[in-house]
Formats: sequence, C-alpha cells, structure tokens
Amino acid sequence: MASFEDASEAFLAWLRNKGVEISPKIKLEDLRPKNAGRGVVAVQHIAEHELLFRIPRSAILSVENSLLSSEIPAATLNTLGPWLSLILVMLYEYLNGNASNWSAYFGVLPTQFDTLMFWTEDELAELQASSVVDKVGKESADEMFLEQLVPMIQEFSELFFAGDARAKQKAEEMRSPANLELMHKMGSLIMAYAFDIESSAPPKNIDEDGYASEEEDEALPKGMVPLADMLNADADRCNARLFYENQYLEMKALKPIKAGEEVFNDYGPLPRSDLLRRHGYLTDNYAQYDVVEISMDLVTDVATTAGIWDESRLEYLQDQEVVDSGYDITISEPFTLQESLSPELVVLVESLLLLAEEFDRLKRKSKLPKPEKITSKGAALLHSIIKTRLSQYATSLEDDVQSLEAVSAGASVTSKERRIAMAKAVRIGEKKLLRQAEEALAELIAREGGAPKRQREVDEEGDVEMGGTGKKHRA
Repeated sequence: MASFEDASEAFLAWLRNKGVEISPKIKLEDLRPKNAGRGVVAVQHIAEHELLFRIPRSAILSVENSLLSSEIPAATLNTLGPWLSLILVMLYEYLNGNASNWSAYFGVLPTQFDTLMFWTEDELAELQASSVVDKVGKESADEMFLEQLVPMIQEFSELFFAGDARAKQKAEEMRSPANLELMHKMGSLIMAYAFDIESSAPPKNIDEDGYASEEEDEALPKGMVPLADMLNADADRCNARLFYENQYLEMKALKPIKAGEEVFNDYGPLPRSDLLRRHGYLTDNYAQYDVVEISMDLVTDVATTAGIWDESRLEYLQDQEVVDSGYDITISEPFTLQESLSPELVVLVESLLLLAEEFDRLKRKSKLPKPEKITSKGAALLHSIIKTRLSQYATSLEDDVQSLEAVSAGASVTSKERRIAMAKAVRIGEKKLLRQAEEALAELIAREGGAPKRQREVDEEGDVEMGGTGKKHRA
C-alpha cells in the first residue's frame, strides 16, 4: 500500500495526465494534524475570481465516463437511477484495481468512515430522539443492493470479473456482508463527495427567471469530481466555488485568499445532524443551520389527547399543502416564533382549533389561518407539542452539556468516545432549539393569558381573514 505522500503524488500526476489545470498558487497538503485529511492550501496570494483549477468533464468519475457504460445498455443503467448507477460504476472501477483508469483517484479517497451508516447500534442510540436516526436507512439500502445491484452484477459478471474463471461465483459472493459493506462505502463516498453534475447543454424547460424545472433538477446525474472533493468545507470561511462550463468544471476564488490560508468549499445550509450523517464529522459553525423535526404522528397524538383532532379537515389541509410527514423548527437569531416555527405547523394547529362554522367558511373561500398570527389557544397547543417532543430525549439538556464539557476537557479520546461526543453535540443543539421554542411560547401564553380573547381580523364581508402559509422548504 502506498504511503499517504506517495498516494498524493500519484494522484497529482494522474490529474495532470487527465488534463486538469492546477494553479501554481495552490497545493494539496497533508492536514491530518488538524484531523482534516487532505486539503487545498494557497501558497501565494490569490485574487477574487481567480481560477484555482480547471477539470475537463472527461475527468469526472461518472456513469457517462466509465467504460461500463459502453458495455451495459443505457436503458438498463437508467433503471437504477443516478444514485445506484454511480455506486455500480464505482464498484466496477474499484474491483478492477490498478487496471482501472481511476485507480490513482481511489488511492486518495477514504476507506474508513464515521458517517452514521457505520455506527454501531449503541452509538446510534446516543442520538436519542434525533430524527436523523430515521434517515440512516441501512436496512433499506441493503435491500436495494441485494434486489437491484447484485442481480445486475450477476447478469454482467463477465464484465465485472473479466478473465476470471470464477466470475459467476464472485458475482454471487457480492451478497456477502463484506461486499455489502463495500457497497455502503461506495455510497458513503458519493454522499460525502459527489456533486450534482449540471449538463453542458442548456436545460430544455427554463422558467422566466432562468431556473430549470424541478423535474430537471431532480434528474441531475451525480459524479465524483477529483480535486474539487479534496476541499474541506466551512460554513463561515467558504472562499471558493465550483462553476460549470461546457467542457470544464472550474474552481474559482470567491474572495481574496492569502498565502498559507486553506481553500474552503461549502455544503450549504446543512444541519449538524445531516453533516454527521453524510460526512461523519461536526463543526460548530454549522450549528446556525440546526433543525428539529416535529413528526406528524406527534402532532396527531397531542391533538387527539387535547380532543381536537379532526380527520375530516385533513383532506382540505392536504389540498392546501399544509399536511406533511414532519415540520421543522429552525434557528433564528434572535429567536422568534415567526422565523423558526414551520408556518405549516402553525396553520395546521390553528385550523384544528377553529370552530366548525369558522373552518367551513374559510374552506368555502379557499383560505387558511395566517401563520404569523398565533392565538393563545394555538400557542398552548404548540407548547404542549414542543414539551412532548423534548420529553422524547432520554437525558436533560443540562446533563448533556455537563458531560460533553467533561469530554472536551479530557485527554485524547477513542473513536467510540468521539462518536458519542458528536451525538451529544447534535442532541444538545436540538434540545436548545426546542427549549427556545418552549420558552417563547410560554411567554406568549403568559402575555395573553389575562387578556380578553383576541378577535381574528375580518374582511369587508365579515368573514375571518385568512392567508396562505408562505410555505418554506424543509431543510
């Protein structure tokens, strides 16, 4: 096995051979002392908008660029979708070892992961009631691998194990736990490093503002972009971005970068729970994107206990895009209920609390309660929902903070201790957010508790004034 430095040199040579242009003002550096693996660092001052490197589209590890795509019919690969088809291609290239055109690239990609897919059951349990646990999906992924990937590998075993007399047997052995783990590793590499690759051709369906249709956005193929994926990410210090041109992908500086500074990309507004799930690490500057999900089941249970759950109202609320599987509470600074509570959750609660004649009137007018106007009864029900959500965690916020501080103050920790500490940090962030919502709702209830019941605004016809939810996307 090549050393860390030798693997880096082989990778850089491979990049040059692939036609990748790299500015002499940057270098690939060993950042393991900072627990950051490899990274890209400036060795000279870099101006804003300056080109850092240019990658030919042919150097992207994608379904289109793999030899496999010339052997397997496109229609067959398309049945897998962008995610599974790229896993299949990466398996093919990985199993080809040094014979693969991408072997030097695989040489610098990680082989060990801290993503949640590889956590043990007791480690996952440390996340407690965080909804991120339900997003791991290891069993469903195993099922997809066994039902879709393995049969295709068996069908084309002579391609995957070319020249091997045991090709069919090796294809059958892909069902083994060790090979399923290999598939999970390929999937984790894609989750952590892959980019959605914009087509070199302009989208067919563009709206008046120049945006592609949602269907075309969802259909974007995924690809591994060598060198671009060596950049570490930072929500606050992002100073570079990947731009898509017809023949190339170009990484350019978004601001001046001084010699000695690291070049950072950004994952976007990613909550720390998803940062951990997808990339296997945490950093405090992504705390600004933390999210807590309130499940529809929880809302149903609390509303049923309160005696206000009404199935007959759901159909209308579904038509109005109010009903969802879950509702987000997000960070706002300073914290406000209007900014942080999902408007759909507020509308759902207020709709359930309406008298029958009020609800029927708004239904006839195709209107909804205004999400920015939380009534005292609505605040009380929301407060009960938040308290119930907070009670789902097994430990208190104060205990978590104290135990995490003890770990931080200690000596070096094991991998398991590090994972447990990251789990605590995730649930601390979620509990803080729930606590803020709980306190804000309690203040609202206290403020209005002694006052006469607030009347809703009425329109010129004497009807209750309603409005749209101003639906915002969940993180």
